[in-house]
Amino acid sequence: MDQDEARRLLVEGATLLVLDVPEGTNFGIDLKSWETGERFRGIKMIPPGIHFIYHSAIGRHGDTAPRIGFMECFKKGDIIVKKWDSNSGEIDHSKTVTEEELQRIRANLCNIDRFLGPYPYEIWDKWKLLSDKITEPLAKQLMPASGVIRSALELVSLNEVKTDPDGSKDPPSESTPETDSPSGKHSCPTSEDVGSYKRRRHGRPLTVEEIEEDLLPGLKPAPGTALRLTNFPKLYYPPGSTPAEITLHSMDSSYALKTVLDQHERPDNLVGELQFTFLCFLVGQSLEAFEHWKRLVDLLCNCEKAIREHHELYENFMWSLEPQLWEVQEDFLADIVTNNNAIYRALRRLFRNIQSPDNNLEGRFKTRTARFAERLTEKFSWDFDDIDEEEEDEKPVIVDL
Repeated sequence: MDQDEARRLLVEGATLLVLDVPEGTNFGIDLKSWETGERFRGIKMIPPGIHFIYHSAIGRHGDTAPRIGFMECFKKGDIIVKKWDSNSGEIDHSKTVTEEELQRIRANLCNIDRFLGPYPYEIWDKWKLLSDKITEPLAKQLMPASGVIRSALELVSLNEVKTDPDGSKDPPSESTPETDSPSGKHSCPTSEDVGSYKRRRHGRPLTVEEIEEDLLPGLKPAPGTALRLTNFPKLYYPPGSTPAEITLHSMDSSYALKTVLDQHERPDNLVGELQFTFLCFLVGQSLEAFEHWKRLVDLLCNCEKAIREHHELYENFMWSLEPQLWEVQEDFLADIVTNNNAIYRALRRLFRNIQSPDNNLEGRFKTRTARFAERLTEKFSWDFDDIDEEEEDEKPVIVDL
């Protein structure tokens, strides 16, 4: 980059100042991270748009703490100032600077320049492909209430906070046992425990395994720390559906997709959520976000009627999914139970639905889909030649009576 271009980007690009970051902290933006030096004060020349800023403390023996980050929408010429909290070992988003301090920083920006690392423009084109559907309102909507995305959620017991009818919260009584075990102890149930357990499930006594599961402490993310993602419906069919209708909705999840789209202002925000959850996994190292991403992909791929109704949504879905697949190792796409590639199987269903004569989709859309399938085959050796043939576990089960 020549000096004129660098000066232009310094003025037009945004600046992130992070004060008092300890030397040796792993600090990054988007797809690039560094180990900070003694003089590090932030990042300059940040192109306008959505960016993911993150950091991890590194111990004296080289061990790295869980990643902590946040998404920020930078505008042209922005100067955003964050302060490090040495007690918590992370950025304190509650600490802000006054307008007078901000103006003083802006006037002194050229002198601060030598303490700022430039934005890594070699990743900018790739980052735009991975984030172009995430708007500032959508990012604020999906981020935790705390504004911080954590790779390791802080979990609290379900009994740790009790809410009284007046809305106040009190800690649990010290005399209250933490489990509902007959003996009140943290131990595997004995045959006597099983015999004395009074609860039943579906009209039968609980098994030892079920009792052991019930004795595990109920945990949930600490208030304000969980991602606020779209809720999937409990039932993928309308209330009051007949058995035949339930079967149809199990083969075409368009109804379930509609209940998800209804939670967004516009359909394209669902693609933005797909990008948001993927980046929270890829950059923020959140496994919870990755599981949500996989469920979104599976839902979108298991629809047939919705493809006709939301043609543009599906185009944007596929063009956003492709660069994501280039970034993740194929092993991560395997179902943890069956060890099958869940994304490959979902895409087989999607391509089958798009190529279906019943959908009567335009030829250009089908052609672009076929080219997408060809690129996946070239990259991963995924076979889409026989998509009309049902997978073994999708075939009807024939029972001899």
